[in-house]
Amino acid sequence: MQPAIPFSFPGIDADVRRLGSLLGLGLHAAGWQAPAKPAVLNLACGRADETGVLLAAAAPLAAELFYLGIDLRPPEIAEARSRWIPAAPPGWQLDFRAGDASRTDRMKQLPPFDFIFIRHQNYWHDPTVWLVLFKNALAALKPGGLLAITSYFDREHELASACLLQCGALRRAEIPHPHSRPLPDAPGKSVDRRLAVFSAG
Repeated sequence: MQPAIPFSFPGIDADVRRLGSLLGLGLHAAGWQAPAKPAVLNLACGRADETGVLLAAAAPLAAELFYLGIDLRPPEIAEARSRWIPAAPPGWQLDFRAGDASRTDRMKQLPPFDFIFIRHQNYWHDPTVWLVLFKNALAALKPGGLLAITSYFDREHELASACLLQCGALRRAEIPHPHSRPLPDAPGKSVDRRLAVFSAG
């Protein structure tokens, strides 16, 4: 699926293409079997730039699917809607909602999900909130479903992964990104630096 409008910043298209390859490797390593009609959740999605490659990796043959992106920031959600909803093929239901991604337990209308994705989790900004978010995400998985995270930093990735393991998750794959693009605003920071894939245990 190609975006209906271009990405907002230079370099994003290359970043998401590399992310698509990384996701493909991670899902294969985790033994992912794409269901016929998958439900996919993208938590704290921001502009959801990764939507196209995320769905290509998680649901390569799906004629029908449900995809939901949730983020606190209404402007980013509005941009995601304008980019991806017009590009959705028939049979694909895409939705983007402004809301608290850590409180999916309160969103009673949500279905259980086959695949949940969190890109560039910012665990050390507020570990207490991330603990709630991870617990709720694991609880929202269907049997056999998978949760994947990427990170900007090695240490933050290790902390987030440890939190998920403490929540009872099983790590199914762990892949360092061989082509992660360095970012100049902090030492050791790069785009989708690490990927980890978990099941609910």
